[in-house]
Amino acid sequence: MSEGNELPRSVLFKNLIADKPWLYIIARFIKSYPGLTIEELKEASKLKIDVVKRGVWWLKKYGIIEEKNGKLFITREYSDIMESMIYNTCSIGDYTVLLLDKVYLVYLVREGKIEYWSLPVDYYEKIKYYENITGGTYTPSEIASILGVDPGTARRVHLLIELLRQCKPSQTRGSRS
Repeated sequence: MSEGNELPRSVLFKNLIADKPWLYIIARFIKSYPGLTIEELKEASKLKIDVVKRGVWWLKKYGIIEEKNGKLFITREYSDIMESMIYNTCSIGDYTVLLLDKVYLVYLVREGKIEYWSLPVDYYEKIKYYENITGGTYTPSEIASILGVDPGTARRVHLLIELLRQCKPSQTRGSRS
């Protein structure tokens, strides 16, 4: 692309997270705890060293982080973008939920690895709409019937709803820019 046709950094970062969602957890730790070494990042994130090193490699490759004297930092160009994404993040226990455009990404760090799945915002909004008009909550089997999805997806929608109930209101309706 020519200089005038380059995508904004925010779009590039969102595209990277959409392509490699697990990188968000590592970038978020680096933004939240600037100046960590790779070993300190491993300890803070409870991730295996191979996962941390691979994530740091990818984030450096795209210019999102930099290393100064062995310490990791979000670059100045991506600092505000990370702030905006963190605003759209909710952490409850071992779970992290990120609203990325029209998709919720749900993360769980377990056994040194990052597990994640995504769900369309529409699933959440439809069930919340029905909960609001009926004044009740729904079981995963009821969610499967309402949305026409498989039981596994319905369980994930149910978990997402439970997680977001525990978040601040701004975290469940963050900006979708």
